[in-house]
Amino acid sequence: MTTMLPALMMACLVCACQNGKQKGGDSAEGITGFAATTDGGGATTADWSVDGNTMTYGSHTYTMQGDFDRDYVEGGKAKVTFTNVPSDYEEFQTVYREFLGKTSYGVSAMLPMAFEMWGRNHEVGEQCLQLISHGTCYNEIMRQLPAHMERSEFSPSDDPYVQRCLPAAVLQGASKENGYNPTEPYTVNMTIGLKDNWGEESEILQSYVYKLNIISGNAWATQQRGVTVQLPWRGEQLYKVNGCPALYVNIYPPRQDWNGLK
Repeated sequence: MTTMLPALMMACLVCACQNGKQKGGDSAEGITGFAATTDGGGATTADWSVDGNTMTYGSHTYTMQGDFDRDYVEGGKAKVTFTNVPSDYEEFQTVYREFLGKTSYGVSAMLPMAFEMWGRNHEVGEQCLQLISHGTCYNEIMRQLPAHMERSEFSPSDDPYVQRCLPAAVLQGASKENGYNPTEPYTVNMTIGLKDNWGEESEILQSYVYKLNIISGNAWATQQRGVTVQLPWRGEQLYKVNGCPALYVNIYPPRQDWNGLK
């Protein structure tokens, strides 16, 4: 028993060092951390970091730029650029909580990501939409979105208005002529809404409400697609989508094949 004691102490020391490496922390360049994920074969670890206006999650990169925040800026513009749609809910949640959810335009740009994730996996997509949208807004999205993206038993086989490419319609470079295949990296361009509707106080929502526009190509007759978001007066200071009906209505049928998103 005595001879085993040094070996046990050494094993505990090694274990403690390994556990210490799993913790994220602040650095001079930004925030770093680890997000636990599963790939079907067991738990893995994906590292992420935020440096200025860029977040890196594994091999994926997200960047946001904007000249407006809670204060109104006349003619304000913003854009979010990303190399890939999040691979799973854990990545989506981390990107939202640690980065994009902190601005009105960041959370707005997560809508096409969430729509695409729903197209790939309904359960995961619903989780993503629940995370970033207010309850009533989530219910309305899920009441409408499936009919526009997925063929039902009553849809004809050549129905041009069952459009799996819908999530790509607001991405820069996507057009009806090119099958809604956007340029890479993917970019969502936005403009600030009207001054009178910026930062309105809602007693019902207990939040400030902001209205902005996502600028699309020619998927619809109107390029500006309105999105309303809210920021709570207390608690976690993350924006949630309050309304986005202009994003899940029929687009013009694509004239070429859609190649999907990365």
